[in-house]
Amino acid sequence: MKKKILLYTILFTSLSLFNSCQDDLELTSDSVITTDNFWKTEDDARAGVNGMYVNFRTQTQQSYYLLGGARSAEITTGVQSPLTLANYYNNNLTPSNIDTDWAGLYTVIHQANLVLKYVPGIQFSPSTVNEQKRYIAQAYTMRALAYFIMARSWGGVPIVTKPTENTNQSEYIVPRNTIQETFAFIKSDIDLAIANFPDANNNTTQLSLPSVYALKADVNLWTAKQLNGGLTDLNTALAAINAIPTAPSLLPNFKDVFAYDKKGNAEVLFAIRYSLADLPSNLSDNWNSFMFVGPSDFAPLTAATAIATFGTLGSGAGNAGISRVQPDITRFNFTSTDTRKNATYLTLYNGPTPVVTGLVKYNGTVDGTTRRFVSDIIIYRWADVLLMKAEIKNALGQDPTTEMNLVMKRADASASFTNASQTANDDVILNERLKELAFEGKAWWDLVRFNKTSLVPSMTANKEILFPISQNTINFNPKIVQNPLSK
Repeated sequence: MKKKILLYTILFTSLSLFNSCQDDLELTSDSVITTDNFWKTEDDARAGVNGMYVNFRTQTQQSYYLLGGARSAEITTGVQSPLTLANYYNNNLTPSNIDTDWAGLYTVIHQANLVLKYVPGIQFSPSTVNEQKRYIAQAYTMRALAYFIMARSWGGVPIVTKPTENTNQSEYIVPRNTIQETFAFIKSDIDLAIANFPDANNNTTQLSLPSVYALKADVNLWTAKQLNGGLTDLNTALAAINAIPTAPSLLPNFKDVFAYDKKGNAEVLFAIRYSLADLPSNLSDNWNSFMFVGPSDFAPLTAATAIATFGTLGSGAGNAGISRVQPDITRFNFTSTDTRKNATYLTLYNGPTPVVTGLVKYNGTVDGTTRRFVSDIIIYRWADVLLMKAEIKNALGQDPTTEMNLVMKRADASASFTNASQTANDDVILNERLKELAFEGKAWWDLVRFNKTSLVPSMTANKEILFPISQNTINFNPKIVQNPLSK
C-alpha cells in the first residue's frame, strides 16, 4: 500500500511540474517506472485521469492566454517591466524569444494517451463501468482540445497517439502532419469521445458531453472559415450546439459568472479549477497576477486610493499582484450602461489621467493579507456558445438576433441587436465577443477566424499570423519545418 501511495505521489508531483521550457516530446514518462505497478485498478485509472487535468491546468497558468489572447491588443504595457510579454502584444515573436511552445501541450497529450492505452484494460466493477467509459471519453476530448489549441496556434503539428514510454527518443523525432490531417484527427477524437460518454451529466470541472459538443462546434466553425469547410462544417457546428444536453443558462448578473464564491455556476460548461489549497506561489496561481495592481503600482497616488478602487491589493512577493501588463482601455468600447466594463477591469485615475488599470474579471480572492489568483479558468461557458451560434447562423444566412440579444441584454438592458447584412452582423458579433469574453483566451483566435487580425495595430503587413516554432523545438527535432517568419 505504501508503494502505491508513493506511485500516486510521483505521478501527481511530476506531472504538475512539466512546463513549456521542456524540449518538445522529450518527456520523462512516469509509466517507465510505474507500469508494472500502476494502471491496474480503478483507483489507478482515476489517478491517471486526474494527472491529465493537472497537466492541462499547468497550461492554463499562462500559456493558454498567451496563445489565445495576448496578441489581440487586449493588453498593453503595465507599470512594471513587462518581461517577455511585450513580444506578444507587440507581435514581435521570433523562434528565439518565444517562451511558449507546444511541449507543455504534449504532456497533456501524453497523459491522455496513457489513459487511452491502459484504462480500457482495467477491470471495473459492474457498478462503475460507466466511469471507465467516462475516463476514456474525457481522454479523447482532452487530446482533441490540446491539438485544437496547437493547430490554431502553429498549424499542422506532429500527431502522436502513443504515450512516450520508450527511452529511445529518436522514435519521437517525427515531422509535422498537415493542417488538414491535424483537424481530421481532432474531429475523429471528438466523435470517439461522444460515442464513449455514458451520460449527459455536466461536471463543470471535468470534460463532459455538454463541453465536448461545445468543442465540436468550435472546431467545425474554425474549419468552416479557415479550411474551406463551408456549409457542411457550419451545419455540423450548429447541430453540435443544438445537441448540447440540459443546456446551461446565462446568469442574470455578468459579474457573478467569475465570482470566487460562485465557481461552477450554471453558465459554465468546462473550467479549470484553482483553489486556495494549491501552493501559494505563482506556479500554482494563474497568470492574472500579471494584470492586477500590486502594492506599489499606483504612484503617485496613495495606497488608500488604490484600495478604494480595487479592494485589498495583498502583500508579499509573487501573488500580491504585479502590473507587468494591463488591459488596454483604448481597445474596448463599452458603453456607460454596459455592466461588463467594471466587471472586467477598473482604472485608477489621477484627475483625468489614468494611472493603472487592473483586471478584476479573474482577480481571485484574499487569503489573509495575500491576494491569491485562484479564480477558475473558464474554457467554455454558455455566453460563448450563444455567440458561436450567432456567428454560425449568420454565416448560414440565418437571423442571429435571438442569440445576440440574450448576451447583449444580460450586460445592458438597453442594448439591442438589429439584423443587417452578413458583413455588418459579423462586425457586431466579433465586437460582442471581444467585450463578453475579454481576457478569457479567445480574442486572438477570434480575430484569426474572422480574418480580422489587421485590427491589431501591431499586426502590420509583414507580420505572420501563425506563431513561430521555438528554436528549442527545432534543435531537438530537425524534422520540424519552421513556420513562415515575420519580416
